[in-house]
Amino acid sequence: MQIVNLDFGYMIKKNKIFSIFFISFFFGIFINNFLSNSIYFMPREYKEIKKLVDKLAYKNDLGNKNFSFSIINGDYMSWNMKDLDLCEADKCWYYKNLNPYKKYKKFNDININELSTQAYLYGGIEGYAWRDIVMISKSTFRSLRENNGFLGCIIGHELSHILYSDHIKNQLTLSSKIKELGILKNDKSKNNDIEDKEKNLLEMEISREDEIAADQGAAKLLINAGFPKNTCTKWLTYMTELEKLETETDPKSTHPGYLERYSELEKFTKKYQKNDDSIVFKPREWKWSYKRDNNILTFIPISK
Repeated sequence: MQIVNLDFGYMIKKNKIFSIFFISFFFGIFINNFLSNSIYFMPREYKEIKKLVDKLAYKNDLGNKNFSFSIINGDYMSWNMKDLDLCEADKCWYYKNLNPYKKYKKFNDININELSTQAYLYGGIEGYAWRDIVMISKSTFRSLRENNGFLGCIIGHELSHILYSDHIKNQLTLSSKIKELGILKNDKSKNNDIEDKEKNLLEMEISREDEIAADQGAAKLLINAGFPKNTCTKWLTYMTELEKLETETDPKSTHPGYLERYSELEKFTKKYQKNDDSIVFKPREWKWSYKRDNNILTFIPISK
């Protein structure tokens, strides 16, 4: 009979090594996940957003649905990609929305990371809202320097689109104006191209009304939060000068010209007063979620 010699000391030692490796492996995953998704280790720009929105939420009701923020490369990136013939004009938005904190491989021997750096250095103020996500170019933070009130106006403006814009109401308004003006009645005497242009002008008009409402919504949020009343009118002037925006309103534009925007916002801020109950306003509870891999910071109201 063969005697099996079991080296229990070796087996115990081997199991200890395996256990240490197993624990270290999963501990490493935990630490990496914590560092990647912790709000304490977010890029500086995300921390600025969080600080501002916390201040707004403390004195305003920001609703009961989640909304998010994502920092992107912006238009300057897509313009560069188009100039280098790396994308078609109507498809360059992909590069506009690329994550500026991520490193990329070369594309057609072009250094994408260098283009991202140039977008940060030479881009300007840019923000828009899409499906409950506020996109802000990284260059915006450089352009605004340390004026967090101006950043608050941008955030407040885009949040107003999310919180207060009424798509159904706007569509009903459009339909009503189309009927009122006799557009699109299948009248053969009218040219379809003319009808389309008239409809487009009405859509632009409604869009401009939305932009003015979003300006006012931003001012309301900031005034309630304790910012000076003229913060957003000063922001409009600063942005118009920096971006060389039109001063007169173009009927074909989605946005009013500076003079109209400024006038409407100034009238609103002069009349607006904090509600008496804003002093004893009890904010909702909320929390934040940051996902580095997805390049997104999410505001999450907590139901009471």
